Amino acid sequence: MKFRLINHQSKPLSAKYLTDIYDLSNGIKEFIYCCVPNGELGITVILEGDCHIKTDKGWQKQSKIHLYGLINKVQLLKMSPNYREISFGFYPHVLQLFLKDALLSTNKTSGTDLFDLFKKEEVNKLYEHLCESKNDEEFRNNIELFLKDNLLVETMDKRVSAAHHLITNESMYKVDDISSVLNITPTTLRNLFNQHVGISPKDLIKIHRIKKALDFPLTSEESLTQVAYYLKYFDQAHFSKDFKEAIGISPKQYFIDSQLSSDFSDFKHWRYDSFKNLI
Repeated sequence: MKFRLINHQSKPLSAKYLTDIYDLSNGIKEFIYCCVPNGELGITVILEGDCHIKTDKGWQKQSKIHLYGLINKVQLLKMSPNYREISFGFYPHVLQLFLKDALLSTNKTSGTDLFDLFKKEEVNKLYEHLCESKNDEEFRNNIELFLKDNLLVETMDKRVSAAHHLITNESMYKVDDISSVLNITPTTLRNLFNQHVGISPKDLIKIHRIKKALDFPLTSEESLTQVAYYLKYFDQAHFSKDFKEAIGISPKQYFIDSQLSSDFSDFKHWRYDSFKNLI
């Protein structure tokens, strides 16, 4: 599998609303990989081949253009031979600026068909334009055009953006503390997140804690206590429980396996072959 980031900072709307744009492709063999929870929502446009997501009912084929993300545990995806996609991720609290309906109804365990969220003509135009794009500049221009044409309002709820900042940049991990800073009740904060983000603040906190843990330089089991302390867990046991629920393996298994660490640092995914024997 080849994973390549496309620089999007030169486009004003993309720089403001997107976390990344990437080009993901496969060779001549089928490939299965593990996608890690990262607190993003994004749009995937499949240019070639097919993608399936593993669900409780088996492998579910994804539509050619769909919304992904805000998963709370590792997700298995299977790419057909000669597969290629272009995806762009949103900060979760800004996607609502482009949608008329609340994000709470979107499917978190498998992709949501974009036709269910945007006007049919806009979805078709995005798909056609990206399929016709011949280089990164054309990808950037067409994604920027999609953002421009579908931006409904430019002002987001400041309480939601402030809460997201407190979680991701200030490492504030208690809902009561965040609510207190914003001078609102915890119930109001949860309702705002359901409407504008699509998951609860508690779930987003857990995702960002685990995301930080995956990037933590750890060389011994004894250091797990340091990670738990850094992430403001009550103790190592609580950290290990959250980690295993999200990733499917214990933090000890992850940190002592150089292949998993290498995969994750390379493209924030894991090759299933190096992961399957641990779960």
